[in-house]
Amino acid sequence: MCLSLKTIMEHLKYPIGKFVYGQNYTEEQTAEHIQNLKEFSTLLNHLCQNLDEDELLKIYRPDSWDIQQLIHHIGESHINAYIRVKLALTEDNPTIKPYKESAWVATPENRLISHTVSLQIIESIHVKLVALLENLTEDELERTYVHPQYMRSFRIRELIALYSWHGPHHIAHIQLALAN
Repeated sequence: MCLSLKTIMEHLKYPIGKFVYGQNYTEEQTAEHIQNLKEFSTLLNHLCQNLDEDELLKIYRPDSWDIQQLIHHIGESHINAYIRVKLALTEDNPTIKPYKESAWVATPENRLISHTVSLQIIESIHVKLVALLENLTEDELERTYVHPQYMRSFRIRELIALYSWHGPHHIAHIQLALAN
């Protein structure tokens, strides 16, 4: 069977599939998502800690971010996730500030500093994020924030599911790049 270029590019962009927004999650699913977040930085460290400069510049599809950019993006994205949870817990349905991921990943420090700095950030932010999430009540997991880009509210429980997906999504990108 011959796959179309569009199908191949879609698979390379979403190798584990797209995240489905607007789902309801059980207490058990949320506990599993938090466990995934707890394990994520260890998996990422094992995959990326000892990469050399040539490997860090590999891409997973044409016009994609390279591995170094992916690692810095993950750190920046997961910091924003932590802040969104804190805002949802401390304010009544706050409107968060979206950011331009591609512009953030292109700022100079992301080429000037080692990817290991972002690996350390990811490890640290996940320690804080997981400690916070593991201790939320069911009512707190239902607290919300507004994302103006999507023009809707997100529950903390949905953010947990999204970031449980986000990490493996980019690990799959890194594995594809390393296989090239």
